[in-house]
Amino acid sequence: MGKSSAPPPPAAPNYAAAATAQGAANVDAARQSAVLSNPNIISPYGNQTVTYNQSKKVDQAGYDQAMQNWQSQQGQQDEYGNAIDQGAAPDISQFTTAGDMQPTVTQTLTPEAQRTLESQQRVQRSLADLGQQGITTAQNVMGTPFQYRGPEIQTSLGQQMPVNYGPAMGQYGMAGSVAPGAYGQAGSVGAGQYGMAQGIDAGAYGQAQGVNAGQFGNLRTGADMSGVAAMPVNAGMTGQQAIMNRLQPQLAQQSAATAQQLANQGITPGSEAWNNAMREQQQSQNDLLSQAALQGIGLDMSANQQGYGQAMGQAGMYNAALGQGFGQAAQAQQMGNQAIGQNFGQGLQANQAGNQAIAQNYGQGMSSQQLQNQAIGQNYGQGVTSQNQANAAMGQNYGQAGASAGLYNQAAAQQFNQNLGAAQFGNTAAQQALAQQLGLYNQPLNQISALMSGSQIQAPQFQSYAGQNIQAAPIFQGVQQQGQAAMDQYGIQANQAAANNQGMMGMLGSVAGAGGMILA
Repeated sequence: MGKSSAPPPPAAPNYAAAATAQGAANVDAARQSAVLSNPNIISPYGNQTVTYNQSKKVDQAGYDQAMQNWQSQQGQQDEYGNAIDQGAAPDISQFTTAGDMQPTVTQTLTPEAQRTLESQQRVQRSLADLGQQGITTAQNVMGTPFQYRGPEIQTSLGQQMPVNYGPAMGQYGMAGSVAPGAYGQAGSVGAGQYGMAQGIDAGAYGQAQGVNAGQFGNLRTGADMSGVAAMPVNAGMTGQQAIMNRLQPQLAQQSAATAQQLANQGITPGSEAWNNAMREQQQSQNDLLSQAALQGIGLDMSANQQGYGQAMGQAGMYNAALGQGFGQAAQAQQMGNQAIGQNFGQGLQANQAGNQAIAQNYGQGMSSQQLQNQAIGQNYGQGVTSQNQANAAMGQNYGQAGASAGLYNQAAAQQFNQNLGAAQFGNTAAQQALAQQLGLYNQPLNQISALMSGSQIQAPQFQSYAGQNIQAAPIFQGVQQQGQAAMDQYGIQANQAAANNQGMMGMLGSVAGAGGMILA
């Protein structure tokens, strides 16, 4: 088995030749696009043809060198004396390339269109002659300076009426007000004028008392469990322990009997039959132990429950006696507290009656003072009303004088607007007269402009020469992609050869290892 060799790398593409071919393809594409984009046009107005004058370039030096080389090789013989065929002589067409194409666009009108064009040219020439005559007239007009002959612009509106600014501020009197103290000041009642309300001492009749719960003893919150039978905590204790101790000799005897019986039958320890028999013996013993444990636990729980009930009953009787003593003491204390409360209520009622008399006297004083304050307020209101009427009369007189001044000012404004309208009408007439005179002054120039632009020669419109590119074949890009594809294929083959060589080396290593083991 030989070693797999990697393939030789591909030859590098000739990028220079590809670029040259790409350039030639681009030139051919540009020439072809120019031919396709500029067709010959035949229309009712005339024809348009596009021709190309293509020159040729001859590489004379290259042709001469190739011919010289061909001639020098004529008559040569090989090692056997036979004449070597050098092929046909070089052709001048092999060294001739197309030069630049110069397009020529020829437009030809139809006979009718040609006569129309000639008629338009004659009209245009006649209008130009008329324009020449108008220039003379315009020169005469422009030689005389422009002079405005019309009404003058008005800048004054004449005598106007003066503005009336209305009555003076104090011409009809000034509004007045009423002094707050002119009719007396409202008063109030002193808080202590009729006496002050009083309260009572809460401790004057004694303080309510409670019962000390601790003097009758403390309630027992749990039972004394010292005399109660203990619950089974671990297997083999209390009643359960007695039953288990009784079963142990019996279980040991059964195990020895079963082992002796198996030995008498020829069954050896560790065999499947021995293990099965011993497993059944152990399961039977476990059942007996479980039953004994459950029976012992039941006995222990019954004894524990009975002792717990007796202890709880004793604690309940003790707490009942404590509660009865506390209730009797609480009743006696409540009766004493009720007597204290009764005495406090009677004292409170007597004090409230005294406070009510003080409040009644205070209310009567407040009513008298309020009647007095109302009289003062009524007098003040009447004075304010009288002053308001005087102020209203002053305002009415002032308003009438202001209205009179407003009417006078409206008449003055109306006169101003009439004068302004008359001045604006005169100025509009002056502007119209100026426009008319400027129109007459510019009329010769407008006539010349109309003659020069009144008739233009209209020639038929043909398609203009346009060129659009046709995308050339991507020769250079194709060569690049071909070279890349060859390199990719080379990489795949090289990787495959490397993988094959690695596999063979692994197999040789395995064979060498196996041979070493055999020799050992």
